[in-house]
Amino acid sequence: MLLNLLMPCFLTFVVIMIEAFRKYLSELVSGNEAPSFLLAVSGGLDSVVMTELFGLSGYKYGIAHCNFQLRGKESDEDENFVKELAAKSEAPFFQIQFETEKFCKENKLSVQMGARQLRYEWFQQIRQKNGFEYLVTAHHADDAIETFFINLLRGTGISGLHGINVKHENTIRPLLKFYRREIEEFAIANKLGWREDSSNKSDKYERNKIRHQLLPVLEEISPNAKESITATIENLGKAEIILNNSIDRIMCESIRIEGQRTIIPFAFSNEYTPPVIYLYEVIKGMGFNYAQCEQIVENSKDQPGRIFLSATHRLVTDREGLIIEPYTGVNTYFEIEINEQTKELLTDKHIYIFNVVEKTADFQISTDSNIASLDFDKLTFPLKIRRWKEGDRFYPLGMNNPKKVSDFLVDNKVSLPDKEHVYVLVSGNEIAWLVGHRPDERFKVTKGTKKVYLCKS
Repeated sequence: MLLNLLMPCFLTFVVIMIEAFRKYLSELVSGNEAPSFLLAVSGGLDSVVMTELFGLSGYKYGIAHCNFQLRGKESDEDENFVKELAAKSEAPFFQIQFETEKFCKENKLSVQMGARQLRYEWFQQIRQKNGFEYLVTAHHADDAIETFFINLLRGTGISGLHGINVKHENTIRPLLKFYRREIEEFAIANKLGWREDSSNKSDKYERNKIRHQLLPVLEEISPNAKESITATIENLGKAEIILNNSIDRIMCESIRIEGQRTIIPFAFSNEYTPPVIYLYEVIKGMGFNYAQCEQIVENSKDQPGRIFLSATHRLVTDREGLIIEPYTGVNTYFEIEINEQTKELLTDKHIYIFNVVEKTADFQISTDSNIASLDFDKLTFPLKIRRWKEGDRFYPLGMNNPKKVSDFLVDNKVSLPDKEHVYVLVSGNEIAWLVGHRPDERFKVTKGTKKVYLCKS
C-alpha cells in the first residue's frame, strides 16, 4: 500500500531527473545536432544510471569497460555485468584487461594513479578509433565535493578548489548536476541493478574517509552542507574565470615569450600582489606546484642561478627575472671533430660554416661576435667543437692573461640557461674560439697571417 502511494512521487522524480539530464547534456554539446558518446561504465551505481539516462534520452552511445584485475573474481564479474548491460542496451561494447599492478610497479605509480592513466589513455584510443565525439564519465556532485576536500587538504590554488571540470576537451561529465542520493533514488525507481565495489567500503583511501567520516559530520552540523559546498565550488569556478582573464592580460603585457622560453621580469612581483598567486597561475601549466612558487618568490632576488625543476621544465633565477624553458637534462659529453674539408656543421642549437680564404691587403676582420677570424696556420686539425666545461681557460682577444670561461660568461652576464648552450672551438688542447663570444688571442689574425680560417655560427 505504501509503495503504491509513493509510486506517483517516484515517477514524477524520474521524469524531472530525465528532463534535467537532457537539458544539461544539450548545454554541454550545444551546436552538435547528432552527437555520439562513449560511456565509461564500471558497473557501479553511477555508471549504470548514466547508461540508463542516455538510453532514455535517445542518444547514440557505446560502452567501454576496464578490468584492472585488482579484485580477482569480483573484477571478472563486473566485466560480465557490463557486457550484459551493453547487450540489453544494444550498444557497441569495448572491454580490456590491464595488468595494473605490473604497470604501476614498472612506472613507480600508485595503483590509483596507474589505473587512472591506463583507463583514460585507452578510452581516448577507443573513442577516436570508433568515431565517438565525446567520452563520458559518471562523476557526480558528491565526487566534486570529495575532490574539493582532497585538494584543500593537500594545499592548492583556486583551480584545485573548483572540484571536477564538467567539460575538458572531449570529455564530459553530465551527472555533476546530481547528488549520489538522487542517483540512487533514480536507480531504485527504475529497478536498476548494479555492482558494488568492495573497495568503496574501505577507509584506507583518502576519498572514502571524506565520504564516510567527514561529510556525514558536516551534514549533522548543517543538513544542506552538500548544497552549500556545491554553491561555493561554483562560485570558485566563476572566480577562476576572472583570474584566468587577468592572467591572460598579464601574459600579454608583462611576460616575454622567446621560442620555447618564457621570461618573467622581477618587476612582476612588484606589479601584482600577492605575487605567489599570480606566479602559480602563470607557471602551473609547466608543472610547478604552489610550494615551489613560494620558494621562487622568496629567493628570486637573491644570488642569481637558483634552479627549480618540474617534471617538464626548468626555472632559473637570472639577474633581471625568471627564465623558464623545457628541460630534459644537458648532454655534457657533446663533441664533434672538424677536419680541413668540413664546410658546414649542424648541432642542436647552431649551424656552423667554415671557410679558408687568402689574407689580402683589403681583408677586414668582422666585429660580429658570431664570426671568428683565425690564423689557419696556427690551428691543429682536426679541430673539435664541444660544450664548455668547468676549468676551461682561454685568452680572450685583446688580453695577454688567461681567463676562466666561467668567469668570462659571468662578466658578460650570460644567463645559466644560455651558458648550457655555449660551445668552444678547440685546437689541440687549446680553445681557439669561445663560440659566439670571443676568439682566442693566440689564434688571432696578424700581419704575418697568410690564410684566414673563417668560422661563422
